[in-house]
Amino acid sequence: MARIPVSKSAIAKIGQAFGEAANNPEKREAFRADPAAYLRACGVSEESLEGLNVVLHEDDDSTLHLVLPAKVDETRLAVQDQDYLKMLGTMAVLGCCRPVR
Repeated sequence: MARIPVSKSAIAKIGQAFGEAANNPEKREAFRADPAAYLRACGVSEESLEGLNVVLHEDDDSTLHLVLPAKVDETRLAVQDQDYLKMLGTMAVLGCCRPVR
């Protein structure tokens, strides 16, 4: 389901870069100015970003952005594959920095 292929070893580095951008105004501005360059600096390859318009959306205390996938597996959706539905639900709330109840 990932829109950009990344190595598992890059995930922690990406997480650190996102965390730093959330807390550091200079890094946040760098991310705002050029999200693709910021991701490349995290270890995301140029090939993974090729042809993509990378857009950064920022949550605040009163705004929460959800990302609707471009497409999902219609067959798994139609048969109500519970593992697949749980994965979609998890992806929907992963970016939410509020507790899931």
